[in-house]
Amino acid sequence: MFPHLQWFLDHPILTGLAAALLFELATIFLRFGFNLSAPKVTKPLSRFTNGYRIHHGYPGLALLLLIPLFPLSQNMESLAIIIALMLAISDAFHHALILPILSGHHEFDIKYPDTSL
Repeated sequence: MFPHLQWFLDHPILTGLAAALLFELATIFLRFGFNLSAPKVTKPLSRFTNGYRIHHGYPGLALLLLIPLFPLSQNMESLAIIIALMLAISDAFHHALILPILSGHHEFDIKYPDTSL
């Protein structure tokens, strides 16, 4: 369907790592350029999650674990790997490295903190 994109699907790990870097750059831009932090922006969702935060790394890890359980075409499997790596790696990188350096705290909260202050 998109023959010029086939290289990316043929190299899902490299593409997933590159996508994670781009996703993280966008996250940094939104966080520090527009002062949009996930706990503040997604706080209304807490009523659906009983106050628990759903980091984007969670669905990434879940997808990585589920990929082998479903029969997928090679292209769909590659796309799933790319998306899973992008989500999982960017979230881990964000909380383990970027936030501690730039804000002084990892902000990997299991439940939503009080953001009303």
